[in-house]
Amino acid sequence: MKFGLGLTPYSRFPDLASLQRTVRLAESLGFHAVGVGDHAVIPHSHASTLSPVWYDPLVLGTAVAVSTQRLRVTFNTLVAPYHHPVRLAKAIASLDVLSGGRVTVGIGVGWIEEEFQALGAPFHQRGAITDECIRAMKALWTSDRPSFHGRYVAFEDVAFEPRPVQKPHPPIWIGGGVGRTLERVAELGDGWHPLGRSREKLKREVEELRRLLAARGRRMDDLDLSYTLYQASVAGQTSRHTRAAGGDEATVLSGDPDQAMEEIAALEGLGFSHLTMRFRGLDHQELCEAMERFQEDVMAPMGIDPGLA
Repeated sequence: MKFGLGLTPYSRFPDLASLQRTVRLAESLGFHAVGVGDHAVIPHSHASTLSPVWYDPLVLGTAVAVSTQRLRVTFNTLVAPYHHPVRLAKAIASLDVLSGGRVTVGIGVGWIEEEFQALGAPFHQRGAITDECIRAMKALWTSDRPSFHGRYVAFEDVAFEPRPVQKPHPPIWIGGGVGRTLERVAELGDGWHPLGRSREKLKREVEELRRLLAARGRRMDDLDLSYTLYQASVAGQTSRHTRAAGGDEATVLSGDPDQAMEEIAALEGLGFSHLTMRFRGLDHQELCEAMERFQEDVMAPMGIDPGLA
């Protein structure tokens, strides 16, 4: 199992120094990645659930990458309709090159209608826009002479350099689990990162995903399955957020280390190989202390040594 660190809420990082201290500690403790989310504005109706402090994801991802040596930057997730596909592909390719191939591209359709309105993005077409965005970026990342002709974006006879270090392109993890998400994973994804679910629902969806992949000549081995776990102390607000975003409940990890490892093993048994942890902490110091306890109580007994992940 590979563990990531969820950075939100970003209010814990008032400056670059606090961010650098946190991500460098995560790297030294054996965390594999950090998760970076994507919001431009937060409607006041969501202010009690979502912090109003959100750094631009590409800027934040770059700050993480240049502050570390091994830690991956996992966009978890980028809301495709908020971005022009060509500009997004350029930013991701640039970061992949400059980080030495440490980018994972989580892509989602988004869910806050007021945010779409503020950005001038069509809310009710977000699924189709997301599919087209993924296909257009793949064309730019993989072709010597990329061209694409879609409803929302079109280009031809262009040069696009640099292309990503990772081949054929950085892994694309489809976020969420509503509507045609599983079909999107089977068609376009290298991974799936669903929202909070019961164990039973996850099991059913993994089997459905297996069926959808087989129909397209693909296997579960072709995919990374990623999930988010929360400390109990941060789960109240998170559950409200998860339900609003289309999930069931935030999946809370037991505070007992032995029980926590059993719960992680159960997810591993379903095929999940990446877990993003969201820890309590009103500031980066408390967050760092929570990370250290988790490494000592859970990661070390699982054989994940500091600095070697």
